[in-house]
Amino acid sequence: MRAVCLSSLLAIGFGAALVAQDPVSPQQPVPIAPAASDAASLLAKLDLRAKAGQLFVSWILSSAKAGDEKRKAMLGYVREVGLGGVILSLGTVEEAADLVTDLQANASLPLLLASDFEGGVAARLSGACAMGNQMLVGATGLSRLARAMGEVTGDEATALGIPWVFAPVLDVNSNPLNPIINVRSFGADPAAVARLGSAFAQGVRSRGAMPCGKHFPGHGDVSSDSHLALPTVPGDSARLHAVELLPFQRAAQQGLESIMTGHLAVPGLGEEPDVPATLSRRILSSVLRTELGFQGLIVTDALDMGGVKNKLDPGEVAVRALLAGADVLLMPPDPVAARDGIVAAVSSGRIPLQRLDDAVLRILQTKERLGLLRAGTHGPLADWRQRMDTKASRTIAEEIARRGITLVRDPQGLVPLPSEKPWTLVTLCDQSAAKAGVDLTSQALVDELRARNVPLLEPVLAHLDTAELAKATAAVASAERLIVALHVKVREFSGAIGLPPELQEVLDRMPKDRASVVVSFGSPYVVQHLQPSSTFVCAYSAGAGIERAVARALSGSAVSGRLPVPVPGFAELGAGRSRLPGVEIAHASPANEGFDAALPDRVQKLLAAAVADRAFPGAVCMIARRGRIVLSMAQGRASYADDAQPVRVDTLYDLASLTKVGATTPLVLSLVAAGKLSLDDSVQTWLPAFVGKGKEIVTIRHLLAHTAGLPAWVAFHKTLRGKDAIVAAACQEPLASEPGQKVVYSDLGLILTMAVIEAVTKQPFPQAVQERVWTPLGMTGAFFNVGNGSALESPPTEASSERGGLVQGYVHDENAFAMGGVSGHAGMFATAEDVVRLGVCFLADGRGLWPSTLVESALLPQSKVGSTRAIGFDLLEDGGFGGTKVPPGTFGHTGFTGTSLWCDPVHDVCVVLLTNRVHPTRDNNKIRDVRRQLHDLVLSAIDR
Repeated sequence: MRAVCLSSLLAIGFGAALVAQDPVSPQQPVPIAPAASDAASLLAKLDLRAKAGQLFVSWILSSAKAGDEKRKAMLGYVREVGLGGVILSLGTVEEAADLVTDLQANASLPLLLASDFEGGVAARLSGACAMGNQMLVGATGLSRLARAMGEVTGDEATALGIPWVFAPVLDVNSNPLNPIINVRSFGADPAAVARLGSAFAQGVRSRGAMPCGKHFPGHGDVSSDSHLALPTVPGDSARLHAVELLPFQRAAQQGLESIMTGHLAVPGLGEEPDVPATLSRRILSSVLRTELGFQGLIVTDALDMGGVKNKLDPGEVAVRALLAGADVLLMPPDPVAARDGIVAAVSSGRIPLQRLDDAVLRILQTKERLGLLRAGTHGPLADWRQRMDTKASRTIAEEIARRGITLVRDPQGLVPLPSEKPWTLVTLCDQSAAKAGVDLTSQALVDELRARNVPLLEPVLAHLDTAELAKATAAVASAERLIVALHVKVREFSGAIGLPPELQEVLDRMPKDRASVVVSFGSPYVVQHLQPSSTFVCAYSAGAGIERAVARALSGSAVSGRLPVPVPGFAELGAGRSRLPGVEIAHASPANEGFDAALPDRVQKLLAAAVADRAFPGAVCMIARRGRIVLSMAQGRASYADDAQPVRVDTLYDLASLTKVGATTPLVLSLVAAGKLSLDDSVQTWLPAFVGKGKEIVTIRHLLAHTAGLPAWVAFHKTLRGKDAIVAAACQEPLASEPGQKVVYSDLGLILTMAVIEAVTKQPFPQAVQERVWTPLGMTGAFFNVGNGSALESPPTEASSERGGLVQGYVHDENAFAMGGVSGHAGMFATAEDVVRLGVCFLADGRGLWPSTLVESALLPQSKVGSTRAIGFDLLEDGGFGGTKVPPGTFGHTGFTGTSLWCDPVHDVCVVLLTNRVHPTRDNNKIRDVRRQLHDLVLSAIDR
């Protein structure tokens, strides 16, 4: 029945709707609406049945045509039950706009229309902007892109008249076997899920729509589907608060308007193991309302799901959900029975009338805030078509795809794809992917690869069809070069995850010794089913735009995504290889690359304080992320002299031991890549004078990993002059320990490496470095002061009585100076940008100058006796100069004069700090704390 007709409602004369609240501080959650409001006036006019009807939101396919029995039934529920809202699902935007108009025309009170717009309106309605999914955004790590996705979603949703967005998913997908959340989540890191989820919600809110976080108290750590049964979330209270609840707590603190419950057993929160959270007063009222301080609408997940309906009738489920604290009851199997169950329970006193009124008032206040209680139409905007899939929204979608696609592993160095021989493309689809309505022909992938001059044979497509599978199996087994486009979609009601056996049989036929690239247009966990020799790219989502982005990534465009979930035994959280075309270094704002906008101010204050504390007279700091310089800063002066010049960002510094990684290491890799040298060549092969006990087994690898058994340092400069004399003396120096049995940081090893390089190239070391490293990388400011000629314009280093006073413009290292200013261990001068170029090159696996597999292997531990030495570089650990907490795989090096290079591959960040801290004396080690503080500061400023 109609409790209040639409004309009567409009005659009440409500004022302008309240706008959505901006995020608020955690200490001051904002109530949904004032205590006295038009919503309250309306509530007083509703009878019991009308109030009960407002609790319910039913579901319909957008594609249900006028006259269709399902549409007729839904319109009947709208009229007779007085539904509070309707969820619209799959269809087109045209169909949805028509249905919205029809639904609102049949409602006594304007409906609160909703949809599962996870990752955008296109997740449910074709014709909107396809933006991928939440995990693709998680792989970018960028809050601004999560917000941008929310903004596009809010724009399109409000244009269609569907203002309630059932997103973001705030579940932390910590269980790889989760059969329902998977790529719907931002990832496995609770803090990242909270950050990105809140950003998405802010974007939706900013466009006048209402976000809904789901599925409380967290659906990520389950191994069964709540559509089919009641999953149990494991863990005690401490674990649940640290992981599952964290994103919801942060969202509640920021004023999230609505939260959807999950049909989940959560005994760790003190509830009985057979009681779903949806029906638990302890979980919804005590934990969500009281403990987390959530003020918004609590909406149940669908009440027709197995997690709640299997043991209770629809009326009883509705009653228990309302008593537990839910305000909106979603998708009851029988809306009439559910409504009548509520009415009976209130009439009998089982449900206090105040509990019903509280829920309905929240619903009406929400409608008021969204403008639904104002006079006028409540359907699509007049220009809704012009607001769909705009050029601006597609630009955002393209950036999400470009930055999110992840090169998880590339053991054969196949990306970018070699193009001298053709590739066979095989597309494999499971039934869930085929039913999702996505074009699974890989046509966009094919077209873009061909447009970018990647030769392809005739593509092969296989669903779970016997003939197609046989053709695909034959193609996979015989292909000399293979690309597999894999569409495996996690889908509700399937109750399973992973590859169907039929597809696994096809993949098992992939030859281990052939070039093969597998692209997952869905779950990242399928890498567990692939051969270790396969290159694996994860795109997380399907669609033409994603396929084009993948084609660009495979054929040479930048790749920078990072895996937002770990894959046990295969990939760590944050895994991913960067690829950057060319060697140019672009500039970007810190915020554009995922840093706090306050980063420059914080770095400036740190460096200014260090200068004031006389840790060094001046410094240059440069920071790059994803190959873009986001900070370039000079602080202080060249010396403590009153007339000293201010330091500039292009000031030339004596790099000291950064020479080891700025010249010697990359030059060795260049020679290895050219086939002129092997890391496992014996040193005696190239330096016959390197003789003595045990030296016959010393290799180039030993020298660069500091495991050759050589002493750390010898004062050759006290008695010898000239490069040849000191190299000869180094060759004769006895080993201090057995090769490969001990890590001893040794300058001698790099002196000898330089001599090996000269023997290989038949060139002076500076010439070889210039031609093979510095010029290709664009390191225009890098050079040696050969022969200790004219003094360079460089900040002074130490005041030395042995050197006749203040050392300025000449190499500080005594042995390098005695060798004529040139050595493999010291002597290099360069600017901060030169060093950044070097760091970015190594973070991007060589930027095409050297094989990616070579660079990747060079940055791994080189010895069983010491896990912190790679080829040339130090692998950084917590508590050292790399910072308090160092991401896995971080590498770098320091220079005695006060220089350092720090590279974090997880976040793709390079930090360079150049100082002359030895001025006027080396007895000043304050830079140790400055380096740690700088790297901690940079990490804390990253979106994470």
